[in-house]
Amino acid sequence: MNSFTTFISQLFIISLVAVFTLSCKQPASEKLKNNTMKINWNKLSTAGLNGDLTKGVSASYAALINGKLIVAGGANFPGKLGFEGGAKAFYDEVLIYDNTSEDWKVIGRLPTPSAYGVSVSVSEGALWIGGNNEKESLKSCYKLSLSPNNEISLKPLADLPFPMDNFSGCSINETVFVGGGIVDGKSSNKFYCLDTKTDSEWIELPDYPGIPRVQPVLVSLETEGKTYIYLLGGFFGGDENQEPAMATDILRFDVAENVWSVVGEQIDPETGNPFSLGGATAFAINNRYIICLGGVNYDIFLDAITTQYNIGFDTKLTPEEKKEKNLNFSKHYMTQPVEYYKFNTECRVYDTHTGEWITIDNTTNSARAGATLVTDGNRFYAVQGELKPGLRTSISYMGEVVTE
Repeated sequence: MNSFTTFISQLFIISLVAVFTLSCKQPASEKLKNNTMKINWNKLSTAGLNGDLTKGVSASYAALINGKLIVAGGANFPGKLGFEGGAKAFYDEVLIYDNTSEDWKVIGRLPTPSAYGVSVSVSEGALWIGGNNEKESLKSCYKLSLSPNNEISLKPLADLPFPMDNFSGCSINETVFVGGGIVDGKSSNKFYCLDTKTDSEWIELPDYPGIPRVQPVLVSLETEGKTYIYLLGGFFGGDENQEPAMATDILRFDVAENVWSVVGEQIDPETGNPFSLGGATAFAINNRYIICLGGVNYDIFLDAITTQYNIGFDTKLTPEEKKEKNLNFSKHYMTQPVEYYKFNTECRVYDTHTGEWITIDNTTNSARAGATLVTDGNRFYAVQGELKPGLRTSISYMGEVVTE
C-alpha cells in the first residue's frame, strides 16, 4: 500500500460499509411508489459495553441470526488521534444484544482483532470476510453460526484471492459477491464471488468499470426473473495517473449475462448536485428500492482528500516539508466540531425501476460513516460508526422502513 493510501486509511477512518443483506423474496410493491415511505427509529441500550468499547467502534462485523444481533471487532481511537501520536485500536470481542434485558454480552472472540471487513448473510448464518488490523490486511473468510444457547462457531471457508479491506459485499441465496476496496494494498476494481455450498475457491468476475472505489456499497436484487448486483458510492484517493474522485455513477452487474453497465447517477433531484455514498450503508427492499443511509459529505471529503493528495504528490516539497504540511492539515481537519463535516443526514431511496431518487427522512440518526448494517426485510440495525473523523459513537439503532 502506498503512503498516500495508508494516510487516507488512517486519517479519514470512514470505515468499511459492511452490508449484511438477507434474501428478500417479496414481489415489488406498487404501494411504495404511490405512498410515502418513512423510517421508524429505536435507539438500542449501550449497557454491557465495557472498557474502550464504551467509546464505540466503526467498521465492525455483524450478523442477524434468528433475530439476534451479533457484532464483532471494529476499531477506534481510545486515546489520542493519529496525528497527536495516538494509535488506532482493533478489537476481537464478539457481542450479542439481548433484546429482553436490553444489554450487550460478550459471547466469544475473533481469531484476531480486526475491522474493515465485510459481513454477508447466507442460510444458517453469515460470512465475515477480510478486513485489516494494525499489522496487515486479511484474506480470511469465516462462516458464523449461532447455537440455541448463544454459542458461536467460526468455520474457515476459502480464503480470498488477495487480502482485502474497505470493500463491500452482498449475497444471493448461497452465493456471496465482494468487490472494490483495497485489494493487495491498492485501490481496486476487482469483483469476486463464492458459492458457499459448492465452490472451493473464489471466482474472479469482470472488473467493474470506472474509477476504483474504496468503501462502496453493494446491493443484490432479484426482479422479473433477473438477478442484479448494484454498486454505489465509494471514493478514489488518487494515484500517479489520476486525481482523487468521488464515485457517483450507479453500476449494475447482470449475474446471468456476466456484464456491468452504468444505469444511473447519484444526483440530488432538488439541487442537481452530486452526493456521496462513501462510507454509507445500503440495503434493498421489495426487490426494487435501495435504501441508502449516511456517508460523508461530497464536497468536504473530496476537498480533504484532494488537499492531502496535492501535498503527497508535490515534487517541490521535501519529505520534511510534506510531513509538516500533513501535520498542519490534520490539526485543522481532524479537530473541527461534528457539524463541520456534514455527514449525510438524508436517508435516500433509489428506485431501480425508474432511476429516481427520493429522500424519506432527514435525521442525525443516519449521519454516520462506517456504521455496520444488518437487515431483515424492511427492518435493519445500524451499528455504531463514526460521527466525524476519529470520533466514534456507541449508539446503535433498530429501524424499520414503513409505508403510509
